Amino acid sequence: MAGKLEDVAAISGVSRSTVSRVLNGGPVSEDTRLRVLAAMEQTGYRPNLAARTLASGRSGVVGVVIHVTAETLFQDIFFSGLFGGISDGLSERGAGMMLWLANLSKEETLERILGMRLFDGLLVTADTLDDPLVDGLVASDLPTVLIGHRHKDRSASYVDIHNERAAEQVVDHLVSLGRTRIGHIAGRTGGTSAEERLTGYLRAMQRAGLETEGLIYRGDYLTQSGAEGAAFLAGAGVDAIFAASDTMALGALQELRRRSITVPDEIAVAGFDDVLEAPVSDPPLTTMRQDTRLLGREAAHTLFRLLNDSDALPQRVILPTELLIRQSTVGSMSRSPAST
Repeated sequence: MAGKLEDVAAISGVSRSTVSRVLNGGPVSEDTRLRVLAAMEQTGYRPNLAARTLASGRSGVVGVVIHVTAETLFQDIFFSGLFGGISDGLSERGAGMMLWLANLSKEETLERILGMRLFDGLLVTADTLDDPLVDGLVASDLPTVLIGHRHKDRSASYVDIHNERAAEQVVDHLVSLGRTRIGHIAGRTGGTSAEERLTGYLRAMQRAGLETEGLIYRGDYLTQSGAEGAAFLAGAGVDAIFAASDTMALGALQELRRRSITVPDEIAVAGFDDVLEAPVSDPPLTTMRQDTRLLGREAAHTLFRLLNDSDALPQRVILPTELLIRQSTVGSMSRSPAST
Protein backbone atom coordinates (compact mmCIF):
# COMPACT_ATOMS: atom_id res chain seq x y z
CA MET A 1 0.00 0.00 0.00
CA ALA A 2 1.34 3.43 -0.95
CA GLY A 3 2.51 5.64 1.89
CA LYS A 4 1.02 8.93 2.96
CA LEU A 5 2.47 12.40 3.18
CA GLU A 6 2.64 11.98 6.96
CA ASP A 7 4.82 8.90 6.51
CA VAL A 8 7.23 10.79 4.28
CA ALA A 9 7.45 13.61 6.84
CA ALA A 10 8.11 11.18 9.71
CA ILE A 11 10.80 9.18 7.91
CA SER A 12 12.62 12.25 6.59
CA GLY A 13 12.35 14.07 9.93
CA VAL A 14 10.63 17.17 8.59
CA SER A 15 7.19 18.73 8.79
CA ARG A 16 4.31 18.14 6.37
CA SER A 17 4.72 21.69 5.09
CA THR A 18 8.38 21.03 4.28
CA VAL A 19 7.41 17.94 2.30
CA SER A 20 4.88 20.08 0.42
CA ARG A 21 7.57 22.67 -0.34
CA VAL A 22 9.78 19.94 -1.81
CA LEU A 23 6.91 18.66 -3.95
CA ASN A 24 6.13 22.17 -5.18
CA GLY A 25 9.72 23.18 -5.82
CA GLY A 26 9.79 25.60 -2.89
CA PRO A 27 12.88 26.78 -1.01
CA VAL A 28 14.52 23.97 1.00
CA SER A 29 18.12 22.88 1.46
CA GLU A 30 19.50 20.28 -0.94
CA ASP A 31 20.03 17.86 1.96
CA THR A 32 16.38 18.20 3.00
CA ARG A 33 15.18 17.76 -0.57
CA LEU A 34 17.20 14.55 -0.99
CA ARG A 35 15.95 13.14 2.34
CA VAL A 36 12.33 13.81 1.38
CA LEU A 37 12.79 12.24 -2.06
CA ALA A 38 14.41 9.18 -0.48
CA ALA A 39 11.49 8.86 1.95
CA MET A 40 9.02 9.11 -0.94
CA GLU A 41 10.83 6.29 -2.70
CA GLN A 42 10.91 4.19 0.48
CA THR A 43 7.20 4.62 1.21
CA GLY A 44 5.99 4.56 -2.38
CA TYR A 45 4.24 7.88 -1.83
CA ARG A 46 2.92 9.56 -4.97
CA PRO A 47 1.39 13.06 -4.93
CA ASN A 48 -2.33 13.37 -5.73
CA LEU A 49 -2.04 15.43 -8.90
CA ALA A 50 -5.76 16.10 -9.15
CA ALA A 51 -5.90 17.53 -5.64
CA ARG A 52 -2.77 19.59 -6.21
CA THR A 53 -4.20 20.97 -9.43
CA LEU A 54 -7.38 22.14 -7.69
CA ALA A 55 -5.44 23.67 -4.81
CA SER A 56 -2.74 25.39 -6.84
CA GLY A 57 -4.49 26.21 -10.10
CA ARG A 58 -1.73 24.37 -11.95
CA SER A 59 -2.09 21.48 -14.37
CA GLY A 60 1.05 19.65 -13.27
CA VAL A 61 2.09 19.42 -16.94
CA VAL A 62 5.21 20.97 -18.47
CA GLY A 63 5.55 21.39 -22.23
CA VAL A 64 8.86 20.23 -23.75
CA VAL A 65 9.38 21.81 -27.16
CA ILE A 66 12.03 20.15 -29.33
CA HIS A 67 13.25 21.74 -32.57
CA VAL A 68 14.20 18.58 -34.47
CA THR A 69 12.57 16.07 -36.79
CA ALA A 70 11.32 12.76 -35.44
CA GLU A 71 14.20 11.04 -37.29
CA THR A 72 16.82 13.15 -35.52
CA LEU A 73 15.06 12.82 -32.18
CA PHE A 74 15.32 9.03 -32.18
CA GLN A 75 18.77 8.77 -33.79
CA ASP A 76 20.66 11.49 -31.95
CA ILE A 77 21.81 9.91 -28.69
CA PHE A 78 22.03 13.36 -27.08
CA PHE A 79 18.27 13.47 -26.59
CA SER A 80 17.99 10.23 -24.62
CA GLY A 81 20.11 11.71 -21.83
CA LEU A 82 18.34 15.07 -22.03
CA PHE A 83 14.87 13.50 -21.74
CA GLY A 84 16.03 11.27 -18.91
CA GLY A 85 17.20 14.32 -16.96
CA ILE A 86 14.01 16.28 -17.66
CA SER A 87 11.95 13.29 -16.53
CA ASP A 88 14.01 13.02 -13.34
CA GLY A 89 13.58 16.70 -12.54
CA LEU A 90 9.84 16.73 -13.21
CA SER A 91 9.21 13.47 -11.32
CA GLU A 92 10.83 14.94 -8.23
CA ARG A 93 8.09 17.59 -8.27
CA GLY A 94 5.30 15.18 -9.19
CA ALA A 95 4.89 16.80 -12.62
CA GLY A 96 4.45 15.28 -16.06
CA MET A 97 5.47 16.44 -19.51
CA MET A 98 4.04 16.66 -23.00
CA LEU A 99 6.45 16.55 -25.92
CA TRP A 100 6.02 18.93 -28.83
CA LEU A 101 8.05 18.39 -32.00
CA ALA A 102 8.17 21.78 -33.68
CA ASN A 103 7.67 20.34 -37.17
CA LEU A 104 4.74 22.56 -38.14
CA SER A 105 5.20 26.17 -39.19
CA LYS A 106 6.62 28.33 -36.41
CA GLU A 107 3.46 30.44 -36.31
CA GLU A 108 1.13 27.43 -36.12
CA THR A 109 3.18 25.77 -33.41
CA LEU A 110 3.23 28.96 -31.34
CA GLU A 111 -0.53 29.42 -31.72
CA ARG A 112 -1.29 25.85 -30.68
CA ILE A 113 1.00 25.82 -27.64
CA LEU A 114 -0.26 29.12 -26.26
CA GLY A 115 -3.86 28.42 -27.26
CA MET A 116 -4.07 25.14 -25.32
CA ARG A 117 -3.51 26.85 -21.96
CA LEU A 118 -2.51 23.45 -20.64
CA PHE A 119 1.07 23.95 -19.52
CA ASP A 120 2.39 25.38 -16.27
CA GLY A 121 5.62 26.23 -18.06
CA LEU A 122 7.87 25.32 -20.98
CA LEU A 123 11.28 23.76 -21.56
CA VAL A 124 12.50 24.66 -25.05
CA THR A 125 15.45 23.54 -27.16
CA ALA A 126 16.31 26.03 -29.90
CA ASP A 127 17.53 25.01 -33.35
CA THR A 128 18.58 28.37 -34.75
CA LEU A 129 20.01 31.61 -33.43
CA ASP A 130 17.02 33.62 -34.67
CA ASP A 131 13.80 31.68 -34.23
CA PRO A 132 10.35 33.33 -34.24
CA LEU A 133 8.87 30.43 -32.27
CA VAL A 134 11.39 30.86 -29.45
CA ASP A 135 10.87 34.63 -29.61
CA GLY A 136 7.12 34.16 -29.20
CA LEU A 137 7.41 31.68 -26.33
CA VAL A 138 9.90 33.87 -24.45
CA ALA A 139 7.61 36.89 -24.91
CA SER A 140 4.53 35.00 -23.64
CA ASP A 141 3.37 34.95 -20.03
CA LEU A 142 4.31 31.26 -19.68
CA PRO A 143 7.43 30.64 -17.56
CA THR A 144 9.99 29.37 -20.08
CA VAL A 145 13.49 27.94 -19.78
CA LEU A 146 15.67 27.55 -22.87
CA ILE A 147 17.98 24.54 -23.09
CA GLY A 148 21.26 24.98 -24.94
CA HIS A 149 20.36 28.48 -26.11
CA ARG A 150 20.94 32.01 -24.87
CA HIS A 151 18.29 34.40 -26.14
CA LYS A 152 18.82 37.99 -27.24
CA ASP A 153 16.13 38.99 -24.72
CA ARG A 154 18.14 39.31 -21.50
CA SER A 155 15.04 38.52 -19.45
CA ALA A 156 15.03 34.95 -20.82
CA SER A 157 16.11 32.10 -18.54
CA TYR A 158 18.39 29.37 -19.86
CA VAL A 159 20.54 26.36 -19.01
CA ASP A 160 23.53 25.90 -21.28
CA ILE A 161 27.24 25.10 -21.57
CA HIS A 162 30.06 27.23 -22.94
CA ASN A 163 30.23 25.65 -26.39
CA GLU A 164 32.88 27.96 -27.86
CA ARG A 165 35.34 27.50 -25.02
CA ALA A 166 34.78 23.73 -24.96
CA ALA A 167 35.39 23.44 -28.71
CA GLU A 168 38.59 25.44 -28.36
CA GLN A 169 39.81 22.96 -25.76
CA VAL A 170 39.26 20.03 -28.12
CA VAL A 171 41.21 21.72 -30.92
CA ASP A 172 43.97 22.80 -28.50
CA HIS A 173 44.32 19.15 -27.48
CA LEU A 174 44.73 18.06 -31.11
CA VAL A 175 47.23 20.85 -31.76
CA SER A 176 49.23 19.78 -28.69
CA LEU A 177 49.63 16.35 -30.32
CA GLY A 178 51.30 17.94 -33.34
CA ARG A 179 48.27 17.75 -35.65
CA THR A 180 48.34 20.54 -38.22
CA ARG A 181 45.51 19.76 -40.67
CA ILE A 182 42.50 19.54 -38.40
CA GLY A 183 39.14 19.23 -40.10
CA HIS A 184 35.76 19.97 -38.54
CA ILE A 185 32.44 18.19 -39.06
CA ALA A 186 30.05 20.95 -38.03
CA GLY A 187 26.35 20.75 -37.18
CA ARG A 188 23.49 22.27 -39.13
CA THR A 189 23.98 25.77 -40.51
CA GLY A 190 22.45 28.32 -38.15
CA GLY A 191 22.10 25.88 -35.26
CA THR A 192 22.97 27.47 -31.94
CA SER A 193 25.42 24.90 -30.58
CA ALA A 194 26.73 24.14 -34.08
CA GLU A 195 27.67 27.76 -34.74
CA GLU A 196 29.22 28.22 -31.31
CA ARG A 197 31.35 25.07 -31.67
CA LEU A 198 32.38 26.13 -35.17
CA THR A 199 33.40 29.54 -33.79
CA GLY A 200 35.49 27.81 -31.10
CA TYR A 201 37.17 25.61 -33.73
CA LEU A 202 37.99 28.61 -35.94
CA ARG A 203 39.30 30.64 -33.03
CA ALA A 204 41.62 27.87 -31.82
CA MET A 205 42.89 27.17 -35.35
CA GLN A 206 43.60 30.87 -35.92
CA ARG A 207 45.44 31.11 -32.60
CA ALA A 208 47.59 28.14 -33.63
CA GLY A 209 48.28 29.68 -37.05
CA LEU A 210 46.62 26.79 -38.90
CA GLU A 211 44.60 26.87 -42.12
CA THR A 212 40.89 25.99 -42.18
CA GLU A 213 39.97 26.57 -45.82
CA GLY A 214 38.45 23.42 -47.30
CA LEU A 215 38.53 21.65 -43.93
CA ILE A 216 34.92 22.21 -42.77
CA TYR A 217 32.06 19.86 -43.60
CA ARG A 218 28.45 20.60 -42.66
CA GLY A 219 26.66 17.64 -41.11
CA ASP A 220 23.29 17.20 -39.41
CA TYR A 221 24.26 15.44 -36.15
CA LEU A 222 23.39 12.01 -37.58
CA THR A 223 25.81 9.10 -38.04
CA GLN A 224 25.62 9.13 -41.85
CA SER A 225 26.67 12.77 -42.08
CA GLY A 226 29.65 11.95 -39.86
CA ALA A 227 30.68 9.20 -42.28
CA GLU A 228 30.24 11.55 -45.25
CA GLY A 229 32.24 14.24 -43.46
CA ALA A 230 35.08 11.82 -42.75
CA ALA A 231 35.18 10.80 -46.42
CA PHE A 232 35.35 14.45 -47.48
CA LEU A 233 38.03 15.38 -44.94
CA ALA A 234 40.15 12.28 -45.60
CA GLY A 235 40.19 13.36 -49.24
CA ALA A 236 41.37 16.80 -48.10
CA GLY A 237 44.40 15.26 -46.39
CA VAL A 238 43.55 15.97 -42.75
CA ASP A 239 45.47 14.41 -39.88
CA ALA A 240 42.71 15.03 -37.32
CA ILE A 241 38.92 15.41 -37.24
CA PHE A 242 36.88 17.24 -34.63
CA ALA A 243 33.16 16.44 -34.93
CA ALA A 244 30.55 18.68 -33.29
CA SER A 245 28.79 15.63 -31.82
CA ASP A 246 29.74 12.11 -30.82
CA THR A 247 27.07 10.71 -33.14
CA MET A 248 28.91 12.22 -36.12
CA ALA A 249 32.31 11.26 -34.67
CA LEU A 250 31.17 7.63 -34.41
CA GLY A 251 30.08 7.79 -38.05
CA ALA A 252 33.52 9.18 -38.91
CA LEU A 253 35.23 6.27 -37.13
CA GLN A 254 33.13 3.79 -39.13
CA GLU A 255 34.04 5.44 -42.42
CA LEU A 256 37.76 5.65 -41.62
CA ARG A 257 37.75 1.98 -40.63
CA ARG A 258 35.99 1.12 -43.90
CA ARG A 259 38.77 2.94 -45.75
CA SER A 260 41.47 1.13 -43.74
CA ILE A 261 42.67 4.45 -42.30
CA THR A 262 44.11 3.84 -38.83
CA VAL A 263 42.95 5.93 -35.88
CA PRO A 264 44.76 7.76 -34.37
CA ASP A 265 48.00 6.99 -36.25
CA GLU A 266 46.87 8.46 -39.57
CA ILE A 267 43.87 10.53 -38.48
CA ALA A 268 42.94 11.38 -34.88
CA VAL A 269 39.22 11.77 -34.12
CA ALA A 270 37.48 13.71 -31.34
CA GLY A 271 33.80 14.32 -30.66
CA PHE A 272 31.51 16.24 -28.34
CA ASP A 273 28.94 15.01 -25.72
CA ASP A 274 30.38 11.74 -24.29
CA VAL A 275 27.44 9.52 -25.23
CA LEU A 276 27.27 5.97 -23.87
CA GLU A 277 28.95 4.52 -26.97
CA ALA A 278 31.97 6.85 -26.79
CA PRO A 279 34.11 4.91 -24.27
CA VAL A 280 33.40 1.55 -25.93
CA SER A 281 33.80 2.56 -29.59
CA ASP A 282 36.71 1.21 -31.65
CA PRO A 283 38.91 2.92 -30.66
CA PRO A 284 37.41 4.61 -27.57
CA LEU A 285 36.49 8.17 -28.50
CA THR A 286 38.14 11.31 -27.15
CA THR A 287 35.33 13.76 -26.49
CA MET A 288 34.19 16.86 -24.66
CA ARG A 289 31.78 15.62 -22.03
CA GLN A 290 28.60 17.49 -21.28
CA ASP A 291 26.26 15.82 -18.83
CA THR A 292 23.07 15.79 -20.89
CA ARG A 293 21.08 14.19 -18.07
CA LEU A 294 22.20 16.97 -15.71
CA LEU A 295 21.31 19.51 -18.42
CA GLY A 296 17.73 18.22 -18.53
CA ARG A 297 17.38 17.91 -14.77
CA GLU A 298 18.77 21.39 -14.13
CA ALA A 299 16.43 22.85 -16.75
CA ALA A 300 13.46 21.31 -14.91
CA HIS A 301 14.71 22.61 -11.55
CA THR A 302 15.21 26.08 -13.05
CA LEU A 303 11.66 26.12 -14.38
CA PHE A 304 10.25 25.26 -10.96
CA ARG A 305 12.23 28.10 -9.39
CA LEU A 306 10.43 30.44 -11.80
CA LEU A 307 7.05 28.81 -11.14
CA ASN A 308 7.38 29.19 -7.40
CA ASP A 309 8.61 32.78 -7.37
CA SER A 310 6.85 35.13 -9.78
CA ASP A 311 9.39 37.82 -8.87
CA ALA A 312 12.43 35.63 -9.57
CA LEU A 313 15.18 37.20 -11.64
CA PRO A 314 16.10 35.54 -14.95
CA GLN A 315 17.87 32.24 -14.28
CA ARG A 316 21.14 31.84 -16.20
CA VAL A 317 22.84 28.51 -15.58
CA ILE A 318 26.10 27.49 -17.27
CA LEU A 319 27.07 23.87 -16.62
CA PRO A 320 30.66 22.58 -16.72
CA THR A 321 32.19 20.43 -19.46
CA GLU A 322 35.20 18.11 -19.29
CA LEU A 323 37.67 16.92 -21.92
CA LEU A 324 37.99 13.12 -21.82
CA ILE A 325 41.10 11.94 -23.66
CA ARG A 326 40.90 8.40 -25.05
CA GLN A 327 42.58 6.21 -27.66
CA SER A 328 41.05 7.89 -30.71
CA THR A 329 43.57 10.73 -30.30
CA VAL A 330 46.44 9.46 -28.17
CA GLY A 331 46.28 5.68 -28.20
CA SER A 332 46.08 5.27 -24.40
CA MET A 333 43.28 5.97 -21.93
CA SER A 334 43.59 9.09 -19.80
CA ARG A 335 41.42 11.85 -18.45
CA SER A 336 42.01 15.58 -18.58
CA PRO A 337 41.24 17.61 -15.46
CA ALA A 338 40.56 20.63 -17.64
CA SER A 339 36.96 21.77 -17.50
CA THR A 340 34.91 24.78 -18.57
